[in-house]
Amino acid sequence: MVGFLKTEFHKKQLGLFNMDIKQAIDKSLFIFGAGASYDAGCKMSGDMLKALTEIICLNQEDPFTEIERETIKFLLTCLNYHSEWKTWEVNREYSLQPNIEELALLIRRIKNRDNFLPYPVTGNWADKLLRLEAQFKEQNKFGLYHKIEDTIKNKLIPQWLEVKQTDFLKPLDDFFQRNTDKRITFDIFSMNYDKVIEQHFSEQKAKPYRGFYSGEWRGFNVSDSIDEFNIINLYKLHGSLDWTRLIDGTVLEKSDIDEYYEDIEGENRIEHDPVIIFGHGTKFFSVEPFFSLIQNFSNKLKERNYFFIIGYSFFDPYINNLLIQAVKDGGYKNKKIIIVNPSFAFNPPLKVDHFIDHDLYGCHLNENNSEAKKILTNYIEDIQRNAFYSELPEFNIKQVPSEALYYLRMGTKEFFNRFFNNSGEAFLKLIEDFESQGEKSLPF
Repeated sequence: MVGFLKTEFHKKQLGLFNMDIKQAIDKSLFIFGAGASYDAGCKMSGDMLKALTEIICLNQEDPFTEIERETIKFLLTCLNYHSEWKTWEVNREYSLQPNIEELALLIRRIKNRDNFLPYPVTGNWADKLLRLEAQFKEQNKFGLYHKIEDTIKNKLIPQWLEVKQTDFLKPLDDFFQRNTDKRITFDIFSMNYDKVIEQHFSEQKAKPYRGFYSGEWRGFNVSDSIDEFNIINLYKLHGSLDWTRLIDGTVLEKSDIDEYYEDIEGENRIEHDPVIIFGHGTKFFSVEPFFSLIQNFSNKLKERNYFFIIGYSFFDPYINNLLIQAVKDGGYKNKKIIIVNPSFAFNPPLKVDHFIDHDLYGCHLNENNSEAKKILTNYIEDIQRNAFYSELPEFNIKQVPSEALYYLRMGTKEFFNRFFNNSGEAFLKLIEDFESQGEKSLPF
């Protein structure tokens, strides 16, 4: 009798009784990487670096001075060298290509090199960079690397992240319309700076809640900051192109009255514009709004069971640690990391024959192929070990439970079409399958 009661209790905890689409969504979390905005015409990190390379090589609408161009050429050469070295580190099983975030991280490390003890002791920074920096100081009051970083962040990235279309999100419009009576809310944690989600749903008169009230950051835990029910809570973990931070720490959404904040009594009050984590690593997670956002992320990972990772490359060990720890701590909940990506770890190291096609779910990694699951986990573990992506890689969680990974090899557009048409029938069925697996794994 006691065993029966335990089973019934845990079934209720797992939500196995008369699950509907709202319960399925409430058990899920959606985490967006750059690939989630690919169908909107936004460039991904690797494509941004290629675009920068073209600007430098072709001199087309070049926003950089000659010295800046020479510096960027040198930095790109360093990144390519490091990429080749990383490829050798994994015995050339696959290639880890550089991206714009890695360039930003490299620039920041060089810019702050005087803060590193080895620099005054060994002088191990290239003489060429020092010469270029000295030449630039003769012509410009700003530092060379500050100027390069500022141009990329404030001029080029907004161009690269221009939203060209959002039709791929229309299945969600239909989904919400069909389920209006259920008051469904999507919790989306995005690592993107772009405004794809905001632009699309604002046009549908359903502006996502981003933690701002009357244009000022209030966070997600202030009950009176939400005037009405929201179909989307959008947590932008790395900031947004339309956020501004004042010198007193106040974070604002940009608006038509920006001039009010730019100059009061002759003083410029803006400290950061835009407010984005660009090559800064994890340091900025200790200040608002990033501190609250990452806290919310950690809490939601504990509450929810199924994490849909859409268009994310897993090159942020800090985010990876939170995800991996969440599934490790899940216990009987059978938590899952569902990777939604058309090319993640694909060819190489994963091959076509590692995947199977499902009539409802589409192309996904064969769950019964232990070799394929091992290749996938090894790929993520290699990223966790890499010293370039993390200042303290020895503290990253390096053992990924293969049973927690589920890989849908498809893009964002196909995912929304496949899983949210017909009132979310396929999504509900997938969650029910996961729940059934969790029931079978109960130790009684």
